[in-house]
Amino acid sequence: MNSRERVLTALKGGQPDKVPFVDSMDARMQVSVMQRTDFDQKDLADFMGFDALTLNLYPPFFVKRQYASSQIDFVSEPAIHTREDMDKAVFPQIDAEYMQQVEQFLERYHQTGYALGLVTRIGCAGILNSMGIDGFSYAMADDPEMVEILFDRYVEWVCELLDKTQSLGFDFVKFSDDIAYKTGPMFSPATFREFFLPRMKIVADQTRLPWIYHSDGNLLPVFDDLISLGMNAVNPIEPGAMDIFEIKRIYGKRICIHGNIDLHYTLTLGTPEEVDAEVKEKIEKIGDGGGYIVASANSITDYCKVENVLAMRDAIQNYRNY
Repeated sequence: MNSRERVLTALKGGQPDKVPFVDSMDARMQVSVMQRTDFDQKDLADFMGFDALTLNLYPPFFVKRQYASSQIDFVSEPAIHTREDMDKAVFPQIDAEYMQQVEQFLERYHQTGYALGLVTRIGCAGILNSMGIDGFSYAMADDPEMVEILFDRYVEWVCELLDKTQSLGFDFVKFSDDIAYKTGPMFSPATFREFFLPRMKIVADQTRLPWIYHSDGNLLPVFDDLISLGMNAVNPIEPGAMDIFEIKRIYGKRICIHGNIDLHYTLTLGTPEEVDAEVKEKIEKIGDGGGYIVASANSITDYCKVENVLAMRDAIQNYRNY
């Protein structure tokens, strides 16, 4: 099997020749592991043993202030508070100029044998960051229609993106849309079912390719509702928030599990030997029977130890064969 076949087999719940390795990496960490700057995404994948290359096409967060690390944007002040602020919610046009980045990505990598993924958002993270969790909560009580209008704009944009990209050569879609803290969802299960789930279903129904849903935190209070959307995989099953072994036991025949080498300790504070042991355990127990894609428990961040990142790579290569 090549990487594309391996990833697609796992996403469909099957057992490929090897456990796929699909992850993303902070830009500074990329330079640290590669020890050079003249490389592209395929060079990094070749070096790390990744099985997928991805293109990020995120809708914007509407914020007054934002700061960034080398990979992640952090919202410090949301911009949408009242209906008067809604004119700030301007989405990029998905026109010929916008689509050039899609065409360039697919032309560059379509014959590499790697699985090619489109990474975007449904809109959950968009409204929560554009309004702030406090602003969202007050608006849901005072003016829920305003929140619905903003969410519907996100849904409309991502559905247009899917309509214009899915048939061009991508193999899967990943929706990165955090909705939970480590202790549980950012809102009640009732709010999820009544407000979020119907809009997420619109996007899910529009998604023809195999797809992955990403959210950090504890999703258990809404997990059954969430997987009713029909995603192929859930990522990352955050350690300390959910028990990946229980998720495998209960849901392993229904979804592919994507994750979850620990970022809180193992990759950041642990030793290479501890990394090796965790990778071995996850592959042996979660990979049993297929339907598993190994990865970090979010992404390979710039605060991971370089030696631990390389130890994860080596351990995956050592233990991934079925």
